[in-house]
Amino acid sequence: MKIILALFFIICIPNFILSQNRMVKGQVFLDENKNEVFDNGEPTIPNVAISNGRDVVQTDKKGKYVIKVDNDETIFLIKPSGYISKLSEDNVPLNYTFNKPNGSPDFKFPGVKPQEIPKPYNFPLYKNEGEDTLKIALLGDTQTKTIDEVYYLSKVVSEKMLGENYDFIVPLGDITYDNLRLFDPIKRILGKVGAPVYYVYGNHDRNYDAKELEHRDETYESNFGPSYYAFTYGNQSFITLNNVFPKPYYRYDALIDEDQMEFVKGFLKTIPSENSVHLLMHIPLEELINLKEFSLLFKDHPNVSAYAGHTHTQFFETISKEDGWISNGAVEELVAGAVCGSWWHGEKDMFGVPQAMMADGTPKGFWVMSLENNKKTYEYEVSEPDNRQMHIWTPFDFERELIEIDSKDIIANVYAGNKDTEVQVKIGEGEWQDMIYSEDLDPYFLRLNKLQIMEITPTENSVKLGKPKQSEHLWKFPIPENLEPGIYTITVRASNKYGLDATAHTMLFHIDNSEYFIDK
Repeated sequence: MKIILALFFIICIPNFILSQNRMVKGQVFLDENKNEVFDNGEPTIPNVAISNGRDVVQTDKKGKYVIKVDNDETIFLIKPSGYISKLSEDNVPLNYTFNKPNGSPDFKFPGVKPQEIPKPYNFPLYKNEGEDTLKIALLGDTQTKTIDEVYYLSKVVSEKMLGENYDFIVPLGDITYDNLRLFDPIKRILGKVGAPVYYVYGNHDRNYDAKELEHRDETYESNFGPSYYAFTYGNQSFITLNNVFPKPYYRYDALIDEDQMEFVKGFLKTIPSENSVHLLMHIPLEELINLKEFSLLFKDHPNVSAYAGHTHTQFFETISKEDGWISNGAVEELVAGAVCGSWWHGEKDMFGVPQAMMADGTPKGFWVMSLENNKKTYEYEVSEPDNRQMHIWTPFDFERELIEIDSKDIIANVYAGNKDTEVQVKIGEGEWQDMIYSEDLDPYFLRLNKLQIMEITPTENSVKLGKPKQSEHLWKFPIPENLEPGIYTITVRASNKYGLDATAHTMLFHIDNSEYFIDK
């Protein structure tokens, strides 16, 4: 009996170890004839990074790589400057392959089918010109729960992007609202824009029935590939992070886990220190519970920016040493609001799309970031047809609705503004005056909230908005006490270092409203 057991361990244990941990090798090549096969004479590409989600290796001078791969792992190529992988019909980069012999566990939503990495595994690449200037769409939470909301997404984003030339699109997580079956139609409508789409994983994109950490993103992976990865365009390097660390009962922490820490450390060693590094994530950077440890990875990379969603409000944040970023100065972060606004709630417009204003008074929409060398500019694309960049409130605006807002100021909500934005107002033909930055509630959202309390809205087939939240892009200007009664034009202009240059107009009814009532 002892001899039989010994033979079992001699024969079976090595095979078990090999099945769990094996080496994969291959080459990265320029696929000149676009047949996805490494043919004789096709050039190989050195210094291309390959990862298994923890280790990062680079191809040698002959384009060859070797990397360890365990079961339930994915290996992926990190896009190098000047090249790009093949794209799926939905414009998702096909730069990865799974090593999951048993496939995904049995989830409510489909996961990865059983597959192993073939030997060898070669990665084809294609030339990608024009990477010195980039036009990037950043989409805060799309967060669709029903196919109707996918339709809204097509109206708000895809239709507005058609005919425009984007270098790539980044949905910043919470792609769905727990309905992972909607990954497929979302892929299809965003893919119609015609640009590569780099997806970010959010807390509502999770397999809640996953028992193990490595299985939290199985349905996401089956649709989009690894839930954290990196890519480089020109001298701009992007790191997509999965900072949703699952806990029981739908809870989570904002955390970069150990494998990702090793991956980021390995990737940063492969890029020049002068490259700009852009962190793409769902939960804002400043919420990471291991922010200090994470920031230490960037000690040799001083130019770091961050982009996130999650909050359904939008603002700019500077994360400095005092906030926990202890490497190389500060990080500028854009929290990009939500494409779905207030979760697709609110009155529907003439096209049947919910108005869904965010609780800080920002209309739903998405951001466009332009990069050229070290210059970065932003534009906020409002979903409304006129793409207004701000709205202006005056005390007369709600009097006709018997809704009182306790303010005698002119208030401007500049959607793409931050604390350093210069905002000025002109009353009639008067002089330009500086408006005063104020963190407060947006009066238009307050109006919507009061109409709901009064049960005037929402009407049938619409959904209530949530509670108002403080806006971080409001400016106020007190109406001068010596202003003569009359009707005046109001002009507001706003500009900042990110390329914002917006002007808007309204009317100020500085009159005694009762004068115009008809006596009965």
